[in-house]
Amino acid sequence: MKRIVVATHNNHKVKEISAILNIPGWELVPLSDHISNTIIDLPPENATTFTGNARIKARFAYDLTGCATLADDSGLVVDALDGAPGVYSARYAGEGATARQCNEKLLEALDGVKRNKRTARFVCSLIFIDEDGTEYAVEGTCEGHISTTPRGKNGFGYDPLFVPNDAQGNPGKRTLAQFSAAEKNAISHRAVALAALRKLAFQIQPDERIRIVAFDFDGTLIDAASPVRLVNRLVLHDHVMSFWVGVKIAFWGMRYKMGSELDQSLPRRYIFGSFTDFPSTYANSIMVSLYHEKLRYYFRPEALRRIEEHKQAGELIILVSASFDPILKEVTREIGADGYIATQMEINNKGYYTGRTIGFPPEGEQKLVQLTAYADMRFGKGNWVITWAYGDHFSDAPLLAAAEHAVAVDPCRRLNSIAKERGWEIMPLGVQRVKSQARRSLYQAD
Repeated sequence: MKRIVVATHNNHKVKEISAILNIPGWELVPLSDHISNTIIDLPPENATTFTGNARIKARFAYDLTGCATLADDSGLVVDALDGAPGVYSARYAGEGATARQCNEKLLEALDGVKRNKRTARFVCSLIFIDEDGTEYAVEGTCEGHISTTPRGKNGFGYDPLFVPNDAQGNPGKRTLAQFSAAEKNAISHRAVALAALRKLAFQIQPDERIRIVAFDFDGTLIDAASPVRLVNRLVLHDHVMSFWVGVKIAFWGMRYKMGSELDQSLPRRYIFGSFTDFPSTYANSIMVSLYHEKLRYYFRPEALRRIEEHKQAGELIILVSASFDPILKEVTREIGADGYIATQMEINNKGYYTGRTIGFPPEGEQKLVQLTAYADMRFGKGNWVITWAYGDHFSDAPLLAAAEHAVAVDPCRRLNSIAKERGWEIMPLGVQRVKSQARRSLYQAD
């Protein structure tokens, strides 16, 4: 593997860049890892442009290592403030200022400015220097405007104030802090810049399109149904849902697995109806605990093996599931997937779930619709292809049909019939069942 040294000590940033850039045969590592885990101070970023600051870091890393290097610099540009905060975005409210203080200063600076004058954009400049010392410079932007009040708990920096244009699911209303990580990465200024770098420096040809493997979660990646497991916990452990409501959802789950035509919003309404009396942070903590205490031990070993094979082949793993965002976020992190699309639930200004979804849940045809939008925004139209898709329910058929290779995993009767008719691979449950102890052996580090 060839190596690209990223001029940062931030491992999270390197993983994010690596997943988006995805250049076969290259690995990305932070500067500190390349020089034997030694932290070396990066030079001062004293240029007047994002490109200038990125160049300072890239040149420093290249001179130090002699390897191909990559550096970025990014920030927020507000038109009404003549481009401020710009290259001073991280220290807009002074050296050592918190993100909250920078946001407060920005709101003060825009006090009285009308909505149509609050236009802004996030900018990311990248400098890549190849092994021969040739420099490539690209830039990406994410256009939007500055809200009058902060909203959302995700993201960092100015995300609670920045409303991107034409955001999927709720155009022009949600701030980036109300986006999931996957949604944000699909439209971010960094993703746009990295897509440009792929074309400029690595000359990705049309026949080298990004290869996506789409995986359902419930009943496919795991031998369980996360909504049913969540209901069990809410009824028996946390006591926030009545026993009879739990019975109704369990009955719904059995009929769904058998392939019945059902309203998939019903369990969602019951679950988040139970959560409306509690802060979203409490509800999220229950879902995250459920994943780590129960769901992670239900992974199908064959599915995990397939995922590793796809990774080795240079394909990207994207989870597409109607399961809830806090759960899919944990799954993505643990199995090393490259992104996910999940059900996003609305949170009000007091931090409580409202019981309503943001946009459409990714179920049925929406799985293909949302994956297409996600991939178009992240990689560009025509630059990607679904090579494999895995699902267990007949409602997954549109997504499976869009893939070059479809796999029906422990399929319901209707999907089993569809798979046989269309010649899709069928992965039966009989070779997937494993005992609890065997599941736990998948995570011996715990």
